[in-house]
Amino acid sequence: MLTRDNKQLLWGALLIALGGFFLLQVSGILGALSDLFWSLAFGAAGAAFLYVFLTGLHTRWWAAIPGFTLLGLAATVFYSRFAPPMLSGMTGAIFLGSIGAGFLAIFVTNPRQWWAIIPGGALFSVAGVAAVDAMPFRFINPASVLFIGLSVTFGVLGLLSTYLGQNLRWAYIPAAILLVLGLVVVTPFVGALAWLWPLALIGAGAYLILRRPATSRVITPSAAPSVSDKPVMSSGMNGNFAAVDATSTPGATDETECTPTLR
Repeated sequence: MLTRDNKQLLWGALLIALGGFFLLQVSGILGALSDLFWSLAFGAAGAAFLYVFLTGLHTRWWAAIPGFTLLGLAATVFYSRFAPPMLSGMTGAIFLGSIGAGFLAIFVTNPRQWWAIIPGGALFSVAGVAAVDAMPFRFINPASVLFIGLSVTFGVLGLLSTYLGQNLRWAYIPAAILLVLGLVVVTPFVGALAWLWPLALIGAGAYLILRRPATSRVITPSAAPSVSDKPVMSSGMNGNFAAVDATSTPGATDETECTPTLR
């Protein structure tokens, strides 16, 4: 374990070495060695962050972003110095792709961090645009590469819904829109976009109107039955009830028989 004096000695020697290096760089003595030094320095720093990331995949996943970024920066410095002149313009694509690789590494090691697919795919798409733009010959429109790359990003996110156990099918909507834009841009009918948007809005409105649920019928409650609507008993039944009432009256016949006759 380093003591306090040893730490001060270490930091002091490091500062002296950096100061001497900067003096040599300003004087032009180092030449191409300065780029090599910075490439090694960025590579060492990136390797340190990757070590932090790999030793704690689920807790220190954030270290993948600076780790891959520094490695990409080291590759960019080295490539810009020692690459052929015709390919020196690919440094931007390398740097952007390295940042995107950091986000994809987060998703690969932690599938719950599915959000990392979106910035990772977007950075790879921009890297593809930079790569196509740096080529001496263009076989495709760079804007089309951007839209198609973003469409693939959201399409992959939607396909992973079952694997991740989450409802990510909403990603198909921007994927389809971006794919249409990419295919339109790659064709010579770029001016058709001015007509495409109004037609798309009209079609969406017509779809919503036609898909509208049918108006439900209003069921009116039936009126309560009135007194006149009650069933009327037949005359035969009324006669029976009358007969029952007459026979059930006590002493009706006895009273007539016991009445004396006046002569």
